Amino acid sequence: MIKLSQWRWWGFVLGLLLLPVCAAQASRVITDLAGRQVSVPDHVSRVILGEGRLLYTLAALQPDNPFAHIVGWRDELIEYDADTWALYRAHFPQAADLPVFGKAAQGEFSVEQALALNPQVIIFDLAAYAPLRAQRALALFDAAGIAVVFVDFLTEPDQHMAPSIRVLGELFDAQARAEALIQLREQSLAAVAERLPEQRPRVLIETAAGLHDCCRSVGHDNLGRVVRLAGGDNIAAQRIPGVFGTLSPEWVLVSDPDVVIMTGGDWQKLNPKAIPMGYGAHWQAARQAMQALVNERPGWSGMGAVRDHRIYALWHQFYNTPYQFVAVQQVAKWLHPKAMADLQPDALWQQLHHQFLPVPATGAFWGAIAPSSPGTHE
Repeated sequence: MIKLSQWRWWGFVLGLLLLPVCAAQASRVITDLAGRQVSVPDHVSRVILGEGRLLYTLAALQPDNPFAHIVGWRDELIEYDADTWALYRAHFPQAADLPVFGKAAQGEFSVEQALALNPQVIIFDLAAYAPLRAQRALALFDAAGIAVVFVDFLTEPDQHMAPSIRVLGELFDAQARAEALIQLREQSLAAVAERLPEQRPRVLIETAAGLHDCCRSVGHDNLGRVVRLAGGDNIAAQRIPGVFGTLSPEWVLVSDPDVVIMTGGDWQKLNPKAIPMGYGAHWQAARQAMQALVNERPGWSGMGAVRDHRIYALWHQFYNTPYQFVAVQQVAKWLHPKAMADLQPDALWQQLHHQFLPVPATGAFWGAIAPSSPGTHE
C-alpha cells in the first residue's frame, strides 16, 4: 500500500540509495498537468499506468499495440468497462498478463509492487497528486529514479485535454498522432461552437443511471463541461460544488429539467438495472433499461423531459477519455436539433476509430428513449 510506517519508509529510502547506479540515459524535460518539470528518458520502454483508462488515449497514439511499453496498470478499466477490456484483450492477448494496481487516490496503489517492476515512468491522473505527495510515495519514486507524470482527462476537459494528450504523445514518441487527434478534437468542438444559439436548455446528467439510486450527477467539471460546450445549462452545477455528487429525487422533480441524459456502461453484473452502453451493448436493451428506470421512479411521468421524449443515454466512459468531443457533438444535437442538424456525430465516431483506433466502432454509445429514434452503432 502507499501508506508506509516511518521505519518502513526510511528502510525503503536506504534500500534505494544502496541500489547500483544505472548507466546514464539520454533524457528530456516535460511539463506535466501538475505544473511539474519532469525529466523522462528519450525513449520510454517501461511504463506503469496509474490510471487504467489511459488506454483510451494510448490506443489512439499507439494503435499497433497500446500495451507495448506497459509493465503494469490500474485495474478500474478491467472492472468497470468490461466490454472494452474484452475487445482489447482479444486484439492484444498479452495484456491479460500485466500486473494490476489499485487506486492511488484511495491509498490502494502498491509502491512495493511498482518498484519491483522497475519502471522508467509512472503516469497518474492529476487527482492522485495530493495523496501521493502527502503519503511520500513521490519521494520514494524520485529516490528510485522513476519519473512520475500527471495528466488530467477527468476534471477540466476543455482546458486539460489537449495538454494531457500532448504529454502522452511526447512520452510515447507519438507527437504527430497526438497533434492529429487534438486537431480533430478542436475542429469538432469549433463546429458546435459556431452553431450554438443563445438559448440553453436545462439539463440533468444522471451518471451511472440504474447502477445507483437516483440521482448521482456532476458539477461544473467533467461531463458538466461537456453539457456547457454543447450549449446546455447543467442544473446540478448549482448543487454540486465538486466534480461528483448526489441530488435528491425530490430536488430533481422540483427542478423539472428540459433534458435528461443518463450514462450507462457494462455494469449489468453489478446491477441489472444499469443501462448497457459500450462496445458490447445493443441499443434495444439500453432503451428497455432506460424506460424501466423512468417507469419505476415516482413523479417522473410528469417531468417535462419525459413528456417531451427528451430522455437520452450516453456511454459513461466519455467522461474520462479524449473522445469527449464526439459526446459534445451528440449532446449538442440533442439540445439544439435545428441548429446542429448538419452535424454527424455518428460519422465522427466512425472516423475516430478508422483514423486512430485499433478496434471497430461496434456497440451502442448513445441514443434516445423515443422509439422513433434509431440506435447508434448497433
